[in-house]
Amino acid sequence: MRITPSILARQAVAHINQNADAINASLEQLGTGRRIRRASDDPTGTVLALRLQRDIVVTDDDRQRVEQALPYLQAMDSALNQAIAILQRARALVLQASNDTLTSDQRTAIAKEMEALRSELVQVANARIGDRYLFAGTNILTKPFVTDLVGNVVYQGNNDQMQVALGNDETVPVTASGASVFQAGEDVFAVLKDAIAAMNAGDTETLRTTLLNRLDAGVQQILNAAASFGAQANRSERTIDTLQQQGQSFRIALSPVLDADIADAIATYQLRQTTLQATLFAASRILPLSLVDFMA
Repeated sequence: MRITPSILARQAVAHINQNADAINASLEQLGTGRRIRRASDDPTGTVLALRLQRDIVVTDDDRQRVEQALPYLQAMDSALNQAIAILQRARALVLQASNDTLTSDQRTAIAKEMEALRSELVQVANARIGDRYLFAGTNILTKPFVTDLVGNVVYQGNNDQMQVALGNDETVPVTASGASVFQAGEDVFAVLKDAIAAMNAGDTETLRTTLLNRLDAGVQQILNAAASFGAQANRSERTIDTLQQQGQSFRIALSPVLDADIADAIATYQLRQTTLQATLFAASRILPLSLVDFMA
């Protein structure tokens, strides 16, 4: 087969176009910072990148859910610790009022402080974040505890819990049933009401025995609830840390798959420029017509 100037010209143009395409690819890498610009650049890398990107999205979503749940757990734990402090003060008042040497006026003064503690305890049990009550079960917009006309504290929530998924097939509660915390086993509001009545009546025996035992049971009941929510808050914090580490690991793994090595991309671009210049020079020496004339 005879090699004609036309064949040489076509070959030269093909080489020039290939080199120009390669330079454009290098420029695109440098402009975007991405090694893979389309699936055809690296099919295997594209599959891996898509999987890692999906893992990052899932991990970030899980972490954000737990981060949103954590303040509720911490708030419930804090509220219950406040309730424990109130009940411990109430216990001290019961012991003080059970002293037979006190006068009725002194017991009445103690009873008034107990009434203030009971009101404070109701406020704590109605703790909320924004407009969401923590101890109303799933009735989060309903104030869980109200005082009726005869002084009894009535629960208006339900016995369910709002749950948030941790992302590992586990859940944590972001609300609790106030009845199960404050009124199951011992109704701590009723205990304080009965203690106030005993103080006003001068019933020191009931204060020393029945009411003190009931109050201790109520404190333990809330201690157990606080320990549970505190443990779940700690677990949520550990889960957040784990998910952050997982997300960072996925991002580290994704970078070399998807991102261009800028130093290498610059070197490749410069090499391709040199190759194109050499191709143009060779074409101008081989062809009898200038390349510009041929292409025109």
